[in-house]
Amino acid sequence: MQSGPQEIGLENGDVLTADSSEVARIWITDGAGSSVWIQPGVLEDPLHFGYLIADTVRHAAIAYSQRWGIEEQFALQAMCDGFAAELREQVRDVETIQAAGKLN
Repeated sequence: MQSGPQEIGLENGDVLTADSSEVARIWITDGAGSSVWIQPGVLEDPLHFGYLIADTVRHAAIAYSQRWGIEEQFALQAMCDGFAAELREQVRDVETIQAAGKLN
């Protein structure tokens, strides 16, 4: 097991150009929750961020299907169920560490 940040490698992926922008970065720490950074200046319309999240979840369903040998539709449904449950529950406050207009 590696120690320290375990970044996802970007090699062998799409070619990123000067027109490419990072929109979100998500990290988890075992037993300590998640850290999420959002760059809201990249996509002015929150609707477009929603489209991006939907696209991300579809890609994640494929990745989980391939990694764990489960059906893509099962993975997709599980993710949608978790997403809906988390939005419904909202059991804790979300702490934002940076001001609006900057990374959140």
